[in-house]
Amino acid sequence: MTIIYFLIVIGVLVFVHEFGHFIMAKRAGVRVEKFSLGMGPKIWGFKKGDTEYILSALPLGGYVKMAGENPDEEPTGASDEFQSKTVLQRAGIAVTGPLTNIVLAFLVMPLVFLIGTYAEGPAKVGYVEKKSPAERAGFMAGDVIENINGRRITDWTKALSLIAVNPDKEVTVTIDRAGQKQTIKLLPEAATELKIGMSGLVPEMPAEFGRIRPGLPGEKAGLQVNDRILAVDNKTVYHWNQFSALVKESNGKALALTIERKGERIEKTVTPAFDNGRYVIGVEPVMRLVFKKYGFVESVQLGFAKTIEAMDLTFITLKQLLSFNLSIKTLGGPVMIAQMSGQAAAAGLSTFLSLLAIISISLGMLNLLPIPVLDGGLILFLVIEAIRKKPLSRKVMEVSQSIGAAVLITLIAVVSYNDVMRMFFSK
Repeated sequence: MTIIYFLIVIGVLVFVHEFGHFIMAKRAGVRVEKFSLGMGPKIWGFKKGDTEYILSALPLGGYVKMAGENPDEEPTGASDEFQSKTVLQRAGIAVTGPLTNIVLAFLVMPLVFLIGTYAEGPAKVGYVEKKSPAERAGFMAGDVIENINGRRITDWTKALSLIAVNPDKEVTVTIDRAGQKQTIKLLPEAATELKIGMSGLVPEMPAEFGRIRPGLPGEKAGLQVNDRILAVDNKTVYHWNQFSALVKESNGKALALTIERKGERIEKTVTPAFDNGRYVIGVEPVMRLVFKKYGFVESVQLGFAKTIEAMDLTFITLKQLLSFNLSIKTLGGPVMIAQMSGQAAAAGLSTFLSLLAIISISLGMLNLLPIPVLDGGLILFLVIEAIRKKPLSRKVMEVSQSIGAAVLITLIAVVSYNDVMRMFFSK
């Protein structure tokens, strides 16, 4: 099923992208010779008018073949050739592919809210990890993050994403602390080899049990699902991470737990056991998520806002990658997309559509990069042609295309390597 969902994602995104090129080429009067969904050998196809519509063997891509499009083709001067059209018309054909991917996101994301999704709520700090950048910056539990580097924060996903793409780079955070606005300078630390920014800020999470693992001290002490920890050794507990830290730091000494169970306070004593390099009692937190459906107008508003946020974050991520502030190891390829597609589909239709929209945005914006063989590279050539009042020489175009192809092949090799390392060697 993962493969099927992956093919659905890739098929939809490629079709939309190439359809953008196709429809604009048709409007400009360019003869489209082939419209292929997939690459490689032809599996099936038919011809209608001047265009042959093809389904090819390899589902990882697709293309629109226009008359006179390739720089190594000798133009005949026919009016329906790509090179015979004005710079503006050719630029329109090039840019419409990526733009249709972005438009798709604007159409799909409102459906996520219309179908229903899990509401996050405001980015309220539930816990500040000890000796973390957030603690050094002066954050406190209860702070509500409202703004990071001038970008409005509506939920934890956006807050943590902006922190993640700014490793070792100071960010300005505006918070609401008990009704008072404050500005804090936060310097996220680059974590692990991926160089992802980490702050030590943790969302609210009650110290309540969602699962008791059999055979471990928690079960033996009589702890039950839905028990809520109020205190450990008479120290008030307000967050799961705080409780977890107290257990780890116990060094195996017995802990006196004050628990709320069905409205009553009870006392329990539990002695942590050493397991896999740390002290544990064998309990896991409860996860309570609120699933909410929205009306049509609100879904459109929220969908558009979320799409713009995703575009903004994609732009920041690309900028950080190109400036080497983020590790290229964070990039993923087809295997990662396949895994995410399967996981998203298992989580529900709204999650799957959300992933589809976000990948569509990434595909659209990546194709706008000024790299030869990408749409952005062609747009760059056309801008140069408009300035020079004549096209670049065929030799320059061929060399540029070769360099662009080499860059693209290298990038594909890197993301494929990352996928393999994640699949077989990640812990």
